[in-house]
Amino acid sequence: MQSTQTMDSKRRWGILAALALLILLIVLALRGVFGGSNRSVSAVKLRCLASQDVTPFGDEILYYDGLTLYCLRANGYEHWSYPLGQDASFSCSDTVVAAWTGTQLHIIDRDGNATYNESLMDAIQFARVGTKYVAAVMGGDISPTLVIKDMQGTTVDQEMAAYQDKILLDLGFFSDGEYLWTTSLDVYGSVPDTTLHTFRVNVSNSGGISLGDHLVYAVIYAGQQLNVVSTRQLRQYDYRGTIDNSGTVLVYGWQMIDSTVSGNSAMMLFTPSRSADSQGRLNQLRLLWGKTDRRYSLPTACVGAALHNRRIYAFSEDMAYRADLGARRFDPISLSGILNGQTVTDYLGMLKSGVALLACESDVYAVTLP
Repeated sequence: MQSTQTMDSKRRWGILAALALLILLIVLALRGVFGGSNRSVSAVKLRCLASQDVTPFGDEILYYDGLTLYCLRANGYEHWSYPLGQDASFSCSDTVVAAWTGTQLHIIDRDGNATYNESLMDAIQFARVGTKYVAAVMGGDISPTLVIKDMQGTTVDQEMAAYQDKILLDLGFFSDGEYLWTTSLDVYGSVPDTTLHTFRVNVSNSGGISLGDHLVYAVIYAGQQLNVVSTRQLRQYDYRGTIDNSGTVLVYGWQMIDSTVSGNSAMMLFTPSRSADSQGRLNQLRLLWGKTDRRYSLPTACVGAALHNRRIYAFSEDMAYRADLGARRFDPISLSGILNGQTVTDYLGMLKSGVALLACESDVYAVTLP
């Protein structure tokens, strides 16, 4: 009798353990741990126009109508608005916006509050936002001044000498926002020469590294390395500017269209620089990620493609295509029933939550992807 009771008890515990495991697997699947999703595709038509600098802002959307900067939630409702006046520009991280017009610089937090709103000493060319600082490029195109401010607008660093007789092309923060990279072009040299500078804010300048005469158009920081992408090759440098020759990859004939950081590696998505499609639509993709160099053929010509959550998404006139990184085929997702009979003409960006911003001529839709 006791042996039978023991067996029944073990059986009950086994059933309970199996049920607990099943429940755990269901919860993990719903959370997307296994790469799946319980979301269905849906779309919200936004009130902005495709021509109004529609920009992802974390899980929200920014756009500028020529007078006012607006922030919308993914459901289309307004979160906040901020008056900028005419001829303004802006850039953002996931949580902070830098906006400028003339000499006026605005630093705006995620709730639309200005933490700084003052006039600088000279006209602002452009600004970039990091996690701790905002960098603004001032003055004329040649020999500009770089000024770095904290989020309250206090100047913490300034650089002029490095850009004497040069045009400052772009910049960005890296390594928890304590370091800064810039690219600049020598306008008086006998041949075009792009220079990479790296700084530790308010501490040191590593000096300049010549990148040659090929146009550098993107720099992505991952795993303590700067991935420098030009029209010819991908090269990797540490923060001191020392090159890692093992990371050099030829990308001539390919144009990077999106990038993200996964672990200690940069994931970079490319498309051919000269598409075979007469309308400039995408037919092929190339993914560079660590030692991975993989090519993808799209099922149909697409207007754009992106990386999100370790997946590739591509968008045609009436379909979205999704592929895991190791997949051999794309999964089709129909968009025809959610866009009010319109066709997709452009891809504008991706929110952190996996909501794609798609243009149908002048209209903009926030499309939730599964």
